[in-house]
Amino acid sequence: MQPLPDPSPMRWQPRRFKSAAIVVAVGLGWLAAAWQANWAVAVVGSVPGVVLIATGAGQLFWAGDRQLCYHMALAGPVSSLLALILGYWLGWIACITLIVGGAAAFIVAGWALRIQHPVPADVSPPTAQLKVLAKIAADAALLGFFVNCARVPHGAAVETDIAELEAIGATADERDWLACPERLHGPVGPFEAPRIERARTLGIDYEWLTAASRYTPDPALPGIERWQAHARNRTMAARVLRHGNGAGRPWLLCIHGYRMGVAGLDFQLFDVGRLHARRGLNLMMPILPLHGVRRATPLTGGLFLDGPFADLMHAQAQSLVDLRGCIAWIRAIDPDARIGVLGYSLGGYHAALLAAHEPDLACVIAGIPMTDIPATLWQHLPTAHARYLEARGLSAAAVGTRLAPVSPLVAKPRVARERRFIFAATADQLIAPEQPLALWRHWDEPALQWYHGSHLSVRHEVDVDPFINRALADTGMHG
Repeated sequence: MQPLPDPSPMRWQPRRFKSAAIVVAVGLGWLAAAWQANWAVAVVGSVPGVVLIATGAGQLFWAGDRQLCYHMALAGPVSSLLALILGYWLGWIACITLIVGGAAAFIVAGWALRIQHPVPADVSPPTAQLKVLAKIAADAALLGFFVNCARVPHGAAVETDIAELEAIGATADERDWLACPERLHGPVGPFEAPRIERARTLGIDYEWLTAASRYTPDPALPGIERWQAHARNRTMAARVLRHGNGAGRPWLLCIHGYRMGVAGLDFQLFDVGRLHARRGLNLMMPILPLHGVRRATPLTGGLFLDGPFADLMHAQAQSLVDLRGCIAWIRAIDPDARIGVLGYSLGGYHAALLAAHEPDLACVIAGIPMTDIPATLWQHLPTAHARYLEARGLSAAAVGTRLAPVSPLVAKPRVARERRFIFAATADQLIAPEQPLALWRHWDEPALQWYHGSHLSVRHEVDVDPFINRALADTGMHG
């Protein structure tokens, strides 16, 4: 592992976060300015005002709740935008003050998360630079959006989750899925009768590959009818960028993150201009289940992490079958090709899983990887709701035990250690730094690159691209 210097060790934990008084003041400023205008402005302006007062007061007197920071970070830029829109009625002095105040609330949220949620002892903490606090706050604002869009189980749904997880546990023991995960995933091979069409998005030409997913759930698994009812999800889809017929060049399987699977997001994340055009690699960019054109909700990725807990088993098992199908397709058309994998976030999870099932991969690069889905869900659940679920017998540990057959922290890696790579963020708010650190240990401590940034800032970090380039070069992934 490449250690970072320790520029700002965290040796204290505040009982009260005094900087949150700034946020309370901005919220009060909203109420004072908005209620001097007409009633419509007063009603609209009360929304950011009340949210900022609530989150600021909560952090001021009862510091430590992540949910408050998420909503504070989200309210900050919304406050600035609304102030700009309502500037005519608020007056220019109030408008400028509230715009600056919204930005201040955004930074305060980042500062609160940095101080109140320190990284593990083995990881150097992120710096207190303003740009790092802004990156932390950007993660938090996205989480505020995710939390408000997510389904949180309660009532009868919890009873269903408990019963289905118990059924999964019993079936896993009977089928011995931990020792023989192939019994869960089903047969893997090239796609049958794939359809390939030419496509162009955002000025980038590519091939659009679709085929029936080969995922066939074990009949003993619960929730099969519910899962198979997602009609669009039964078709696997991938974007393919290759040079000529692709033969003679390495292939890189690019696995996107949660709430992605959309061309504009995926092309930017994987920098196809660099990897495909300049580095000369063939790229295959599969769409994970329930994402992009396979989505079951208006928002891409809906129900993948926030559906019934038993569906996590289906989601991860189908992802693995589809991804291995992509690798089999590449080998069928180009038998001698070197194939590497690069995954980000949720894609890093599945890249790590592939390392346990595809020993001949040239390299596996897990970027800002989620490695423990139940732990991630519990980290971002409202505190009271997490306690409610635990009181009913649903804890992160209990769910994790049931999902062990599809966990990259349980599956033994089969790709050689020198072909495994990890990069992660010290200030990541979506994926706790403990998770890539756990994968690093499980993988026998391969090459690991930390950067002082957040989850969302990954494409703009100066340490990431050189690390990926070295990993590709060292494993013969030359175009």
